[in-house]
Amino acid sequence: MRLRLTILSLTSLALLTGCASVDPWGVFEHVPPSRSEPFGGEVAGADDEEASGGAAPNLSGRTLSLPECVHVALEHNPQTAAAWQAARAAAASVGRVRAEYLPAVGFGAGAERGDEAELDGKVDMGIQNRYQGVFGARWLLFDGGGREARVEGAEADLLAANFRHSAVLQDLVLSVEENYYNLLAARSFKEVATEAVRLREYQLELAQARHRVGVVAKSDVLKAETEKADADLALVRAQNAVHIAKGQLARTMGLNANAEFEVADVPEESYGHALEDVDVLLAEAARNRPELKTALAEVQAEHAAVRLAQSRYWPALGLDTSFGWLGRHLLPDQRQWSFGAVADLPLFTGFDRPYQVQGAEADLARAMADRQDALRGIELEVWTAYWQVIEASQAVEAARRLVASAEESARVAEGEYKNGTGAIVALIVAQTASTAARNGLIQSRLDWHRAMARFERAVGRSLAGMVALESEAERPNEE
Repeated sequence: MRLRLTILSLTSLALLTGCASVDPWGVFEHVPPSRSEPFGGEVAGADDEEASGGAAPNLSGRTLSLPECVHVALEHNPQTAAAWQAARAAAASVGRVRAEYLPAVGFGAGAERGDEAELDGKVDMGIQNRYQGVFGARWLLFDGGGREARVEGAEADLLAANFRHSAVLQDLVLSVEENYYNLLAARSFKEVATEAVRLREYQLELAQARHRVGVVAKSDVLKAETEKADADLALVRAQNAVHIAKGQLARTMGLNANAEFEVADVPEESYGHALEDVDVLLAEAARNRPELKTALAEVQAEHAAVRLAQSRYWPALGLDTSFGWLGRHLLPDQRQWSFGAVADLPLFTGFDRPYQVQGAEADLARAMADRQDALRGIELEVWTAYWQVIEASQAVEAARRLVASAEESARVAEGEYKNGTGAIVALIVAQTASTAARNGLIQSRLDWHRAMARFERAVGRSLAGMVALESEAERPNEE
């Protein structure tokens, strides 16, 4: 008997050793042949539209306002779908945990045919058929509060997932606002560049006319040609910047980068908005920011994890019952049933339970520290955004004064050059300064819009503000 077992073991070991490099399913055919080659396969199944969650809206020929762009982004950006589905998955987890309060009922059936014989004996029962069917039920009655802790933990995780979804929405609103204003600024830069080209053309024509009559040297014409070429290059860059900014906005809205749409200009803003007292803003952010609520929900989840670890010191008590049939015929003629109570109390687990409690308590302390850190970080966000808005407002006013001064200087320099009392270098310098001042004003306004968007996000108002604006505007027709 021992000799047969030894031979069987050695044979099995030899077979396993010899098959170590065998690939019966051909799975290694679906990986790159070497570490330096890329994978060239395709994903079978869902097409691009199904995988992306649906068709994008048709916005061709439409001019969208900022609230309309936000609405499209909230509906079609994949980040909102991912966060929403994560919240739905967390809700399903709550349902799964609550199912532990109900009994588990099942039915099992089986049929087998076999022969039982003793290898070293002469007893042979012969080939027999066996059939069985049984209904069973198990019901957990008490587990030291473990179910309650698991439900509380799952509900806290659901709250955290919901608040993460809200944070994703607010971040997306901020991204849409920034990209929207970037596109408007790019269009304004393009307009300034176009005007600069027109001015350079005028300067070149003026220099050529004055050179023909012998009033100025050839160098004036060359300088004017150089400035015209530089203005043409700046216009090309400004035009490309518009296309790039539009693609970035389309991407944020969940659209293809080449989506066809336009955006509406925003009304002239009063760049000196009065802001509330900073202490009031800090308190408002503490109430509104979903990140803080997420951190608080995570603290609650860790509290539940501590109670769950402590519950493992208690026994688990439950009921276990079954009723069925057993026999050698297809319709069994023997009934069997059982009804009993079950108790499970591990006496020694290698110190696993105290380590679980200590680990859960440490995770709770970490979650509380993370929440405190999040609060301090949000306070700094609000504080920084507050002063950035003030700085941006003052910068807009200073840029306006600079534009007025630079334009007046350019007009004076142009008049002097026409009258022959000024040099073309002075005219070029003055008009370059005027162009730079206009670009500076555009940048200052863009910085103000960005600062205000970040301020609203820091305080936690961004999403609510966009919803209020959207209710006043017509949503785009998504055909």
